[in-house]
Amino acid sequence: MRLTKSHVISGVLAVALLGATATAWYFAAQARTPAQRAEETREPEDSVITVRVEEGQLIDTMEFTATLDRTGDFPVAAPSAPDGIEIALASKLPLKTGDEVNAGTVLMEVSGRPMLALPGDVPAYRDLAEGDEGPDVEQLQRALAWIYGTPVTGAFDSRTASDLKKLYQSKGYEVPTTEDAAEPDGGADAGDEGAGGESADSGRADTVERVRLPASEAVFLPRLPMQVGKIAAKQSAPVEGTVMTLVSGDWKLESELGEEQASELSKYGDDAELEYGPGPLENVEVAVPELETREVEGEVDEWSGEEAGTVEKTFAIFEFEQGEVENADDLVPGAEQTVTLVRARSAEDAVIVPLSALWTDSGGRTMVTVLEGEAETELHMEVEVTLRHEGRGVVEPIDGELARGDKVVVAWRDRGNG
Repeated sequence: MRLTKSHVISGVLAVALLGATATAWYFAAQARTPAQRAEETREPEDSVITVRVEEGQLIDTMEFTATLDRTGDFPVAAPSAPDGIEIALASKLPLKTGDEVNAGTVLMEVSGRPMLALPGDVPAYRDLAEGDEGPDVEQLQRALAWIYGTPVTGAFDSRTASDLKKLYQSKGYEVPTTEDAAEPDGGADAGDEGAGGESADSGRADTVERVRLPASEAVFLPRLPMQVGKIAAKQSAPVEGTVMTLVSGDWKLESELGEEQASELSKYGDDAELEYGPGPLENVEVAVPELETREVEGEVDEWSGEEAGTVEKTFAIFEFEQGEVENADDLVPGAEQTVTLVRARSAEDAVIVPLSALWTDSGGRTMVTVLEGEAETELHMEVEVTLRHEGRGVVEPIDGELARGDKVVVAWRDRGNG
C-alpha cells in the first residue's frame, strides 16, 4: 500500500499526542503538596524495642559431663605372634564395649587364633601340653571345670585334653597340638635284633600328637563375669601394648573437671546441690563426689607437635548403687552422663528481665527503663540484680514496683544508629 502525505502527518501527530500524555501523567504523579513533601523529608522518630517482664523461678546452674566406669579394671596385653607368623594382627574383634565376658569367651582373634578368657589368678607363663604337671595345670583344670566339670588333678591328662578340645571346637577353632617322640616300648621287641645288633625298626622315628594350650591363647582373669570397658586394638592392625581393658566391681561416674568446675565444686563442698540430667542415671539421687587430683599427659600442641608433658587435673568421682538405676543391666562402660550443679535458686515468684534490659547510669547504679501507661512514658528505675543465668536476671526494684507484663526497654533504635 502506498502512503500518502496525509497519512504520514496523521501518524506523527498521533505519536506526539501519546508522548505528551505520558509526560503529563509522569509530572502529575511526581507532584506533591507542601504538606506531603514535609512529611516525606521529616527525620524518622526514635523507636524502642521492649520485652515483657516475666515472673517465675530462675535457677543458676553449671553443667559438666561424667563417664560411666567401674572400680576394677584388668588390662589385656597383646599376645605374641602365633608360630610361623612374623607380625601379630587383629584378625577379628567379636566384642564391643559393654559386652559381658565369661569363661570361654573369645576376647579377640589374633592372626587367626583366639584369645580365650578363663578364670584364674596367675597369668599364663608357659605353653601347656598333655603330660605336663604343676599348679598352672591345676588352674587350667579349674577353669575348664566351670564349663565341663573337668577333674582337678594337677596333671594334664586325657580328660583335660578332651575338654580343652571341646572348648576350641565350640568356638570354631582347631585345638593346638604338638608332636613329640614316642617313649620306647621296652617289650619283647627290645631283644629282637637284626644283623649288626640293631633293631629292625631303628630307622623309624615314632611320634605322638599331644593337645596343648599356647600361653598366647589363654587370658586368665581374677574375676568373672567382667565387662568390656575399652577396646584399643584396631581391625587388621598390628597388636601391641594393651589391646583391651576389662572392668568389674562397683559402678562409678568419673568426670575430668575444668578449672572453673573444680573451683565451684570445691567451694560448695558437702553442701553442693547436684542433679543428674540426660544419661543412664537420670532421676537417680546424686551423692556429693570425691575430688581427686591426678597427673595426666598433657595435649600435644597441634602446631608444633610438641608434647606438653604431665599436667595436674581434678577429677570428680561419683558413686552410686546399681540397684537405684532402672535397667541397670544395660549400663555400659564409657556411657556419658550429664551432671548439673545448682549454684542458686530464686523465689518461685521472682521478677525476671533480660540482662540486655539492664544499664548503668553515671552514678554506677543498675537501671531498667520501663514504659508506663498508654502514652508509654519512659521511667528509669534502679534495681538490684540478685541472680543471673544464661542472659536473664532476677531483679528487685530499689524504689517503685515492677511486675509481670510490664514493658522494659532492651534496645533503642534512633536516627544515629539506624
